[in-house]
Amino acid sequence: MRAFEIINWIASEVSERWGVLIQINFPPGQERPEAARIGHRNVSILVDKNRKKFETITEDDIKRAIQLLSPQSFDPARFGHEGFRANLSTGRIDCLPSGVHLWCDITFEVLEFLDWIFVNGYGVRPESHA
Repeated sequence: MRAFEIINWIASEVSERWGVLIQINFPPGQERPEAARIGHRNVSILVDKNRKKFETITEDDIKRAIQLLSPQSFDPARFGHEGFRANLSTGRIDCLPSGVHLWCDITFEVLEFLDWIFVNGYGVRPESHA
């Protein structure tokens, strides 16, 4: 239990710094993750949980940006939201106006996509250290 407390504390600290909500997910029925792999997949990053539509870019813009990850298919989001599920060879990314859910390995290419969508789609910019 102590490990979960520490993981949640770290996620909370990072979340507060960036103004988002980060959740480390432990899906039921999956193998227990190695400690060194926690945070490398099954991560949700929420910007505005009530947002149902993309505001500054379109869903098509996002689909073009995610092409770097060679998605095998796209499934529409449900529950009255814009967005989609991009099915990858290593898992899935749920890309919603409220945030992203990473059910795949977080690779350099996934990080590049996240950088793009957080700046262009969600308006979250890194702090400048001038």
